[in-house]
Amino acid sequence: MKYFFLTNFRKIHFLFLLIFFSYIFPALSEPGVSIFMYHRFGEDKYPSTNVTEKQFLSHINYVLDNKIKILELEEIIMTLNENKKFHEKAIAFSVDDAYSSFYDIAWPVFRKNNIPVTLFVSTDIIDKKTKGYMTWTEIKKFVDEGGSVGQHTSTHLHMPLNSALVIKDDILDSHKSWIKNIGFIPKLFAYPYGETSNEVIKILKEFDISNAFGQHSGIVSSYDNKYYLPRFSLNEKFGEKDRFEFAVNAYSLDVENFLPTDMFLIDDKPSIEFSIIQNLKDNSLDCFSNTDGKWDKQEIINIKKDRVQIKLNNSYLSGRARLNCTVKIDQKWHWFGYQFLVK
Repeated sequence: MKYFFLTNFRKIHFLFLLIFFSYIFPALSEPGVSIFMYHRFGEDKYPSTNVTEKQFLSHINYVLDNKIKILELEEIIMTLNENKKFHEKAIAFSVDDAYSSFYDIAWPVFRKNNIPVTLFVSTDIIDKKTKGYMTWTEIKKFVDEGGSVGQHTSTHLHMPLNSALVIKDDILDSHKSWIKNIGFIPKLFAYPYGETSNEVIKILKEFDISNAFGQHSGIVSSYDNKYYLPRFSLNEKFGEKDRFEFAVNAYSLDVENFLPTDMFLIDDKPSIEFSIIQNLKDNSLDCFSNTDGKWDKQEIINIKKDRVQIKLNNSYLSGRARLNCTVKIDQKWHWFGYQFLVK
């Protein structure tokens, strides 16, 4: 009987301490995964979607020289599905749209260095054998050589701006093309232009798509929405070596209970709120957004402990609107990003 009471007392005492310290100490920082997204390589006519060969090679050399851990996107999804954390800082690579310059310039570099990369393909433009894009033969060879592929719709449409019927038909068309040309339907998915909505996510779930990647800056952590995973978009302006290195080494800024709940906005000046999981340790949080078409620092209001409101300086213009928040904690920069589509 004495043993029984002692054993149960220890269990109760342990549970009490577990609950007590969960309130007293905030969640430990999670390094997370920085995912990078490219489009074109060495195509100087398109600076907004292109990186120079010099920029690209500087990225690869930095990663190799510093022995940065590189994950496949499939590994990231598996970790999220298993509700595990990213305890070690890592990165991943992806490429959208299957331009020929990826196959000619970048893929040989990735392949030579055994660096995993996922190619997101909009099938219609490949079906039409459009100049400047890879062919299905090249995509098949890319897969056979160890490359990974993902869905990117058929016609690269603005998904939230189309009806559910149009979106479903478009996804079905892409699936038919994948089966015909590659023999399977990829499990990974990336939104064209990084645009989505709650309605679009609902449709993806109907197609048994369990994840999706956006185009907003930020670091993936276990707290992220699996249907709205961030990626750092790289081009000539945002592909310089110092910016790339900053993003490689940045940690996730983990938030929860983000408002507004939908990424597709009718209101062009929404009330933005979220709770911060980490202890900021009295460090200053800074948030920037492209209100009125111009990037500017936004006012932050502390609603209550660990919850903030972003008071936008101006209204958003119609189109894509972005929010980036950063804070430096213990010599590590933490980054949270989000993208809206404003009607």
